[in-house]
Amino acid sequence: MRSLFPLFALLALACESPLEPLTCESPTAIYAIRDYRMEYGLCFDGQSLSYVVESSDPAIVTAETVGDVLIVTGHDQGEASVSVTAMAPNGATGTVDYRVVARNVWDGKITKCVMTPAPEEGTDFEVNAWIRANIDLVNVEVRHNIGGTEVATGEFERMSEGQTIDLFTSGWMRAPPSNPECTVDLDYQIAG
Repeated sequence: MRSLFPLFALLALACESPLEPLTCESPTAIYAIRDYRMEYGLCFDGQSLSYVVESSDPAIVTAETVGDVLIVTGHDQGEASVSVTAMAPNGATGTVDYRVVARNVWDGKITKCVMTPAPEEGTDFEVNAWIRANIDLVNVEVRHNIGGTEVATGEFERMSEGQTIDLFTSGWMRAPPSNPECTVDLDYQIAG
């Protein structure tokens, strides 16, 4: 009777279904930045896994895997889901859906754009705006423009992700622009 136990144990192992790659229960939302590759560790536990990746909206975000890293690239602002299916060598699979929020490198808004004829000649102007970094930036140069004419610049060595800066500038222009639209432009490098 003792010799049958190893046989039963072997049969029980042979009849078990293959185990799925372990996944996290609910992955946190991840971010994609327009025209920039963001890397995230995959939410799977297993060895020698291969992956299939699919975006619900490639116009918003595309995704790929390199090794055990998920790489997402934003193409437009919005939300999409990225499904990652892991396949184990034994044929077992597991799938995780990541909610991806795609956004610009930075956001900003002009909050005040006023031009007033000066008492003698020309035009006095006042421009207020805010900018927010959606990823860590370095060597940031900010330019205020009115009607395509640069009226002020500012430099910041670093802007951290989520950091908001309020910008205020005022001055005088000899001739008012034909198109008095105020804009803010940034030159920057992505940190890292």
